[in-house]
Amino acid sequence: MQYGSAQIVSFGEGGISASAAASRISTGAGTALDAFSKSVSRDRDIKLIGKVLSSGHNTVIEHAYFTVAFNDVSVLTEQLMIEHRLAAYTVKSRRYVDFTGAGYVIPALAPEKESAYRTHMDYLFGVYTKLLELGVPREDARFVLPYCFRSNFIMSVNARELAHIIRQMTEGRLSLYPEIKLLGEELARQLDALFPGVSGADVKRTGEPEKLPVIKRVGAPVPARQETSIVHAPADAEKLLKTALEFSGRADVKYSQLIRSERPRELEMLNYVFRVKDVSLACVTHFTRHRIQSLYVPAPVCALTKNAYVLPESISSKPEALALYAEAFESNARAAAGFTDDTALLSYFALAGNTVDIMFGMNARELLHFLRLRTCTRAQWEIRDASNDMLRLLRGDFPALFACYGPSCAVLTYCPEGRLSCGRIQKTEDAPNGK
Repeated sequence: MQYGSAQIVSFGEGGISASAAASRISTGAGTALDAFSKSVSRDRDIKLIGKVLSSGHNTVIEHAYFTVAFNDVSVLTEQLMIEHRLAAYTVKSRRYVDFTGAGYVIPALAPEKESAYRTHMDYLFGVYTKLLELGVPREDARFVLPYCFRSNFIMSVNARELAHIIRQMTEGRLSLYPEIKLLGEELARQLDALFPGVSGADVKRTGEPEKLPVIKRVGAPVPARQETSIVHAPADAEKLLKTALEFSGRADVKYSQLIRSERPRELEMLNYVFRVKDVSLACVTHFTRHRIQSLYVPAPVCALTKNAYVLPESISSKPEALALYAEAFESNARAAAGFTDDTALLSYFALAGNTVDIMFGMNARELLHFLRLRTCTRAQWEIRDASNDMLRLLRGDFPALFACYGPSCAVLTYCPEGRLSCGRIQKTEDAPNGK
């Protein structure tokens, strides 16, 4: 068994005194500075915080902040961790970094199964290397990498959310994966040493625990084309936005001015739900990183049973690369078929290019931010295709507003990419608000 590690690399002692001060200020007399001045003993502060936590008032520990380094863990772990919304993440890019020597996580297996597992994963890394040698860009060659390949990322989070994440890792839905459960237990021990009593602050949940889907067979995968659709849109988006603008006292503002204003709060009244079919697991991470949304992503293992994968033009245009690529997915399905007795382990066989369907909801203000980034020529091609489809659909639903949306250069009238700018500044229609 060869797993990575999770290590708390930063925690300021000031977090304990700040949490203790927060415990005092909510029910005691005096100013905020008075509450801090009473923090004279770490032990007394911890005892006070424990008393407040025992009463169910967990918000006080949100003033303590931690940074965690996830070192050489599986990309499966990365994907499931970054789904937590109340944290900050920075991940090693597979678009720009060569992962030839990254290696992969090896779970506890019987000797004969471990040998088959290693042989297959080495083969997939070999295909990745050959694709690079054939001139395939890294962002496309990565589609043949299995979800056991090692990733490195940094997470910063407050103590309350960290306690919640640890409970999910050790007792909740993430505990179904042995690697993640062990990482959670590591973090619980570290948190207890740094801030006693906090790791148990998350409230135990009741009800039926989540289970991984039962996988009986893995079929032969085929190339799939992405499809984007609007599942839900406001019944009369223009009327709703005009009502919001009248309420805020900005009834005469042009939509092009609204989207460039510092606080376009009126846009938050418009909520849209999208479905994207056959998006790769690699691309799912780009969607997941956007925090202000409601996102549903199936378990990564479902990508194996969907029996589909993306086929980038950089590969389809090269016969030798295409043959290697197609055989990698077919070979992976055959290898995975021997591990269907363990769904958690089978998740490691999902390839970054295997596809799933996702559903997400965003309000128009977040869509403004999302589309600024994702319709840009610098965005990864797959999410850019989905984003351009989203924008096309939105313009069909509410043309006067969404004609003003587009990449950052079109919305802001300048490019924020600095030296990485493509140099082609786009423009959007200067659309009025229907008057």
